[in-house]
Amino acid sequence: MYQKWKTISFRNSKMEAEIQNMKNYIDTVGNQDPEMRKATDIENLKKTLREELEIGIAEQKTNNDNMFIEFRPNQLMIATSIDGVDSAMFTMEDNFIKVDDAALKGYGESMTFEILQLTKDQLRLRLVDYGDTTIAEMKAVR
Repeated sequence: MYQKWKTISFRNSKMEAEIQNMKNYIDTVGNQDPEMRKATDIENLKKTLREELEIGIAEQKTNNDNMFIEFRPNQLMIATSIDGVDSAMFTMEDNFIKVDDAALKGYGESMTFEILQLTKDQLRLRLVDYGDTTIAEMKAVR
């Protein structure tokens, strides 16, 4: 547990649904609006929307590919991403990791991760935040 972990997979059901909804919207944009079809080059609009969606998906992949979390024995968690480095204190209770920004900085949020799987080489966590569930799979960095 007390080591550095690299994100290898990141699944978020709400984000996946939003991506699918956007793909459906792109496929059907203008189908029910004859005025829009007259005023807009629908195929060019679809192409632009697809490109923007693919850029967003690629950015998310880059973020995931560059996400590291280190849990230290002194209860300090350090998260490194393309956005920079952040730290917080954490405690472990049963199969939960409770992360508390305020314990280190005097302000901030708290989060609770459920440990779904933990081996010396693999860590799988679930975060439920305001009803939105994220599953992160990580591998040990040696």
